[in-house]
Amino acid sequence: MQFTAEQINNILAQEKDTYIWQITHKIKADKQLTLPDEEIKDLFNRLKTTYDYLLKLGFSKKFLIEAFLYAEATNPNIKDQPRLKAWIEKENENPEKQFEDLLFIANKIQ
Repeated sequence: MQFTAEQINNILAQEKDTYIWQITHKIKADKQLTLPDEEIKDLFNRLKTTYDYLLKLGFSKKFLIEAFLYAEATNPNIKDQPRLKAWIEKENENPEKQFEDLLFIANKIQ
């Protein structure tokens, strides 16, 4: 059985949506989080946009992707905040490593 490029892209998009929905429901079920008052579909759309942003930057570590998605869930559009964006997208640095370093520093401060 052979698939066309369009069929493969549709399968990949469906897998991505399934993953983002799983994360969305996991976040909504976490009673320790303070989330904005919004419809679940709106949260899903924000997380999907953020997920695409992270993949574009080259993120591949699941725990870092999910940590960033949790941050987005509690702080809408966090990826666009100038200080965070400057840290993660620092010139000549690996964005995923930059975020990992930020989490390491935050953990040390606690």
